[in-house]
Amino acid sequence: MIPKEAVAAVIPVYNPEPGLKSLTVSLLEMFATVVVVDDGSCENVEDFAKLPEEVSIVRHKVNRGKGRAIKTGIAWLKKNRPGVEVAVFADGDGQHCPKDVAKVAEKSYETGLAVLGVRDFLKSGVPFRSRLGNIVTAFLVRIMYRIPIYDTQTGLRAIPSRLFDMMLETEGEKFEYEMRLFGKLAMAHESLEQVPIKTIYIESNRASHFRPVRDTIRIYRGLFGGRFIKFMGSSIASFLIENAVFAGMILFLESFGFSRNYDILFAMLPARSTSSAVNYYLNRRHVFHSKVKKRASIWKYALVVLTIMSISIVGTTCLSTLLNVDGLSITLMKILADVVLFILSYKLQKLWVFRQDY
Repeated sequence: MIPKEAVAAVIPVYNPEPGLKSLTVSLLEMFATVVVVDDGSCENVEDFAKLPEEVSIVRHKVNRGKGRAIKTGIAWLKKNRPGVEVAVFADGDGQHCPKDVAKVAEKSYETGLAVLGVRDFLKSGVPFRSRLGNIVTAFLVRIMYRIPIYDTQTGLRAIPSRLFDMMLETEGEKFEYEMRLFGKLAMAHESLEQVPIKTIYIESNRASHFRPVRDTIRIYRGLFGGRFIKFMGSSIASFLIENAVFAGMILFLESFGFSRNYDILFAMLPARSTSSAVNYYLNRRHVFHSKVKKRASIWKYALVVLTIMSISIVGTTCLSTLLNVDGLSITLMKILADVVLFILSYKLQKLWVFRQDY
């Protein structure tokens, strides 16, 4: 049994939902400290006055984002509850069962590790945007940080006090903060525990303040770093050029009766050469702002291109043969392979080709 004084619950809130009071009442039965961070709410603010008097309320004058609310909660604990050993963070919109909050906190207290409460996205009732967003983001986190996270969107997580300073030092104010925290944990070689929790969505997650386009961009900027958007732009431009050349060459070569293995190879070479020249220029000048001499970086870039191209050729050929497609359908197979290789290309360019600038 966890000592009540050892764990504090922190609930970031923007515009409280009806279930907030019952959640805090339940948490006070398990933990001595429950902190609600009012992140500049402008609706239902009278609900804060209905919370038990034992609940500590910390306020932002204006909405500053979930990341800042989490940091504010940690800073308050360091100042006012220095004896707390674990902080468990939960959403105040009714998605987290109090028993699950306790389970995640107990796991962190026992192991001394960061712990996530993860949902089962294969269950019915999970909104499509949540299921798709988690699948894509989990895949990217696994590639970037080699962490097999099953629920990247969970707001239920417990952090031991030894990591409080790391949380405060992690950049980010909004939804991107939680993604950057994964990177911090990975770089510090911190293990991450995951425990299953109930999957609860109320009215298709109506209460969520997540804005699909803007906050998704923030999340991926947090995942990849500040140059991500520019890198994405240069990649899209190169992608369009390459696949236009590739599609044209496929149709041209097929008109002369080339076999599948050869038409993919001979179409890929001019397509990748053209797009690579454009991509190298854009990445060197506008994405990484590299001051590395061309001679020092171009051979590395060429090696990356050849490696990625070789894998792309093999992947495209295998997919096309396996699915028995031809013509423009082969281009779709190539696009599928290149999406997976995109992350590998980014990491190699950032960490090796243009390394001198970091």
